[in-house]
Amino acid sequence: MNVIAEVNKVVLPFAIILISIVIVQATLFLHNALMFNKKHQMFSKEEIQDAMKSSIIGTIGPSFSVIVVVLAMISVLGPAVTWMRSGVIGSADFELWMADIVATALGVDLGSSNMTAAFFSVAIFGMVLGSAPFMLHLLITCKPLDKATVKSASKKHSFIPMLGFSAELGMMAYWALENGTKGVPQTAGIITSLVAGAVAVTFCQKGKHHKLSNWVLGFAMLAGMVCATAVAHLLA
Repeated sequence: MNVIAEVNKVVLPFAIILISIVIVQATLFLHNALMFNKKHQMFSKEEIQDAMKSSIIGTIGPSFSVIVVVLAMISVLGPAVTWMRSGVIGSADFELWMADIVATALGVDLGSSNMTAAFFSVAIFGMVLGSAPFMLHLLITCKPLDKATVKSASKKHSFIPMLGFSAELGMMAYWALENGTKGVPQTAGIITSLVAGAVAVTFCQKGKHHKLSNWVLGFAMLAGMVCATAVAHLLA
């Protein structure tokens, strides 16, 4: 779509600047952490190397699962916008959800022919504002929640572990109902995604394949997209 491509060309320089800042921040954080450890000798050199190896291996699964969602995101938002938002927040499903909410409020659909540069720019601005609460959360509620999490670890029953899951479930349910009622292909895609996700979760739990649980969302979305496309071609 020409509108998406034009806006992405404008966004690309800012995306490069923003991602560069993220890389610099991560580098400085790593440097300061290593200097702090060198000063206080909290971990040995071997322990740090083991931690780095485990972290590198542990990020492979989640990274590939995000890539599957990002591929769908690129087709809707374009490569530069996808790179900018996913590179900072890292939650492709949240970004798509925020963009869809803004577009719906404006009376247009993401990727449709009536999407103008102004509408798309407002959708991007909505995604940026959507991440603002994360900053406020970090400044205001992160420490109290951290203390509550530590206290909940010693309790047999606690609502804290379900808090994040409940918020994510509500977001996904809203998005699924909003898009699943637009037509038969969309409904078939949502149902297929639910079934595929449930099967993947059951497989991971029963087979104790905990590392594969990071792929559940990507697998469910891929199955839903394939089913929705197939149904759309059959009804065409």
